[in-house]
Amino acid sequence: MKAPSTSPVTRLILERSDPGTLGVLPRVTKPEMVRHLAPVDINLLQAKVSRLSEMAWAKEDEGKPNRFPCFHHTQHILFRFIPDNRNAANFVSYPSWPLWAPLLLPVMQSAIVPYNFTRPVFPKVMLARLLAKRHIDLHRDGAGANLHTHKIHVPLQTNDAVRFQFANAQFQLHVGEAYEVNNITRHGGYNDGDDHRVHLIFEVFDAAAATKMNS
Repeated sequence: MKAPSTSPVTRLILERSDPGTLGVLPRVTKPEMVRHLAPVDINLLQAKVSRLSEMAWAKEDEGKPNRFPCFHHTQHILFRFIPDNRNAANFVSYPSWPLWAPLLLPVMQSAIVPYNFTRPVFPKVMLARLLAKRHIDLHRDGAGANLHTHKIHVPLQTNDAVRFQFANAQFQLHVGEAYEVNNITRHGGYNDGDDHRVHLIFEVFDAAAATKMNS
């Protein structure tokens, strides 16, 4: 799945990474479907997300670059993104990133402890809200950058009728737990409950591994 070449609204970009400093990134090993990573403390982040207004969700979602048909009624708030989905080291940060980073980074850093990374880099960070009684079609995120990052989901709000879905399996992801998902195989999800589902979703790679491979 390639990123759209244009988005409905041009987003302001706070800063761009310098991919030339890392060289070629190594491929990562994905789980077969879902791998549980670790419990994480989401209390402060969860509280801030719960205070987001409908207007805030709608405004942020309007200008998102990841506007794909498979997401249907899923809203996103993006903090970092890989514009062309080719090189994970080539990412942009939006103005909301430094405002949210003090709440996001502790959660993200706790989630990736099992990887034992030396210099973790987070090229894609977002909140995703799957509305009640809605679904996400089975899809693949594609190759390119996705082959070189681990994709992590941290549920912030969910209900018993939410499932993360693969072609032949379904998983219930629990609030306050971090999971790596295989995003290059067909996956999706559904929310048959009466409450919206909100996940922190981010991608990560180890810059130290890239430096070592290119030395």
